[in-house]
Amino acid sequence: MSLGLYIHIPFCRSRCPYCDFAFVVRQTHLAKRYTNAVVHELQTQINAFDTNTTFDTLYFGGGTPSHMPPQYIEQILNAVQKHASLSSNAEITVEANPGDQSHFSTLKKTGVNRLSLGIQALTDRALKALGRFHNTEDALDAFKAARATGFTNIGIDLIFGAPKQTQEEWTTILKEAVTLNAEHISVYGLTIEPDTNFDKRAKKQQLPLPTETLQSNMFLRTIDHLTAAHYEHYEISNFAQPNFASQHNQSYWEGKPYLGVGLSAHSFINNKRIWNVNDLQTYMQSVENTGLAVASSETIDANKHLLEKIMLGIRRKKGLDIDFLEQHTPTQLQHLLNHNLLENHQNRIRLTRKGLLIADAVCTELVKDL
Repeated sequence: MSLGLYIHIPFCRSRCPYCDFAFVVRQTHLAKRYTNAVVHELQTQINAFDTNTTFDTLYFGGGTPSHMPPQYIEQILNAVQKHASLSSNAEITVEANPGDQSHFSTLKKTGVNRLSLGIQALTDRALKALGRFHNTEDALDAFKAARATGFTNIGIDLIFGAPKQTQEEWTTILKEAVTLNAEHISVYGLTIEPDTNFDKRAKKQQLPLPTETLQSNMFLRTIDHLTAAHYEHYEISNFAQPNFASQHNQSYWEGKPYLGVGLSAHSFINNKRIWNVNDLQTYMQSVENTGLAVASSETIDANKHLLEKIMLGIRRKKGLDIDFLEQHTPTQLQHLLNHNLLENHQNRIRLTRKGLLIADAVCTELVKDL
């Protein structure tokens, strides 16, 4: 069986004010125990498969995987190769923060071939507004260090819509990002997630965010600037140089099976979605006792699978086959085409420039009769 593998590493240096992922701060003293639990769970999961397992992609996400001592990343990679196989051209990604550049060389030597740098912004003002601990110089130095280490596939993450951000500042960030010549750039609008620091500030009206119109213009500027620099806008939030699209994320969007291991990790195998517990101590104790730490699961029936195929597929530049959509949702398809939110490009249906700005609403409308 061929599938993707996601490993969740929950350790972070600090709590970012906008983040709602499963993470723990200043607890890397638990890294050895946590890694042993991940290896144990991985072995248990693989042993449950009926056939030999080959992983085409391996993604260490978090949290901040680079914050954990790199020997534990190596331990997990060794376990993967002991209990399963990695395809010869497997994409192996580690998410990293600029402050962890001292680990880059070791990560490269362990077999990691793709680095995803959480730069988030490239002006000191925006970084401070986002609650980040690094500055612009740190970010640029980290990128140079990754390149000098030998990484030829580097992605960077950027966030637009930071408090008090202007169009001019965002344009400056885009220009600086392009000069790096990263193979991949992911760009996300700042979202205010429940129970985060930003959420609490927003409720007290202490978070001066750009207007929706300004944020829309920032997104359109992003598309124009990056495509002009020869990046392909292959998914709503993702831009890549030729042949450098994220293979791991594309597997998600194409509905391919994947195994998730670690705190709060999700899996999708044999039409079943499974997710782990999101409390660190509970996770480690459960795996130590039983080999697993499942919180719950659901079976993805034919109708739900259809919904997900449409909602994920329409977010990609290649879109979806027109015959497929006309078969399943002809009325809504025509409605959205008439309103210039979707377009027919060589018998593939994809979002228009107007549709990209309200992609979630377009997706919801497209599948509402299913």
